[in-house]
Amino acid sequence: MQFPILTSIRHKFKKKSFNVGNVNLRLIRRHNFIFNNSFDEKKIKYNKKYNNDQSKSKVFINHLLDVKRFIEKKFDKNTSICEIGCGKGYFLKLLQENYKNIIGYDTSYEGNKKNVFKKYLSSKDKISSDLIILRQTLEHIPKHFQFLKMLKKISLGDPYILIEVPDLDWIKKKQAFWDITYEHVNYFTKKTFQNLFSKPIEIKNFFNGQYLLVLAKLSSLNLNYNKKIGQEKIKIDKIFPNINKRIDQIEKASSGDIYLWGGSTKTLMFLCHCKNKKKLLEKVKYVIDIDPKKQNMYLQIVNIKVISPKFLCKNLNNKDLVVVSNSIYLKEVKSFLDKNITHKVKCISLD
Repeated sequence: MQFPILTSIRHKFKKKSFNVGNVNLRLIRRHNFIFNNSFDEKKIKYNKKYNNDQSKSKVFINHLLDVKRFIEKKFDKNTSICEIGCGKGYFLKLLQENYKNIIGYDTSYEGNKKNVFKKYLSSKDKISSDLIILRQTLEHIPKHFQFLKMLKKISLGDPYILIEVPDLDWIKKKQAFWDITYEHVNYFTKKTFQNLFSKPIEIKNFFNGQYLLVLAKLSSLNLNYNKKIGQEKIKIDKIFPNINKRIDQIEKASSGDIYLWGGSTKTLMFLCHCKNKKKLLEKVKYVIDIDPKKQNMYLQIVNIKVISPKFLCKNLNNKDLVVVSNSIYLKEVKSFLDKNITHKVKCISLD
């Protein structure tokens, strides 16, 4: 199966051709780590069109505040911080409330702050920060170990590193097959990081168990991590044997139209797996997202339009089904629907 290269890019009009790539997974059993052996870095281009911002959601903001509080408990206000992959700069802005010496790197950044560099970090750069942050970034970087070694080499001091990534163990437990994407070349577990660092300071689960948060000294990077490791092929349907069953459950759950809430990765990947399920795709009328920048755009591959929650409420009837792409947002969405429509509508989550 071919996957869209970047899932957080939408188009103003329907298109017939899209940038796609193969996903052929490999398992390194010793590290309980999976990666896409067919990943081609040359196909990836993060720019202003790339929008995976979730800061419009109160639930996600609360998660960011949880991570911020974790940092504040560990590091005083004089700590200098470098956030690599800072996106649109929302988390960096939150940190600046308490930390003044802070910089960021991201090619998709759209603002004009002088402390954010619109570029990829390279071996020619130097980092003098006390804390390096990689939030939802390391899963996008091929040869993650070599990248961390580069960070260690270009760091002028002995910094801490804070890494946040999706938890592969959670993905497998929840059978969340839509979390396997082309742009996520790496899939990590606690065991991966226990092997990656000789003395990890702390490994915790955040975001209702979906994410791993790892704090370690960059100097404790295990330089033997990549030595004498074997890899084996592993198919997606072996990791997720219930793909067709879950798709059928969603289809049968509605006697009317289906609306998918969330105009980004999870929704798009779920629909990509439904390409041969014509009856279900015919039922999917729209995708909903609270971010105005994503609205009135079309998802790749499936060419389904993203609409606003307000537009949704005008079109819903009691036979329809709203499917939330992530269960952590289910309560938030149900609360919105209860306040804005007079009749009951069934609302479930993918996971």
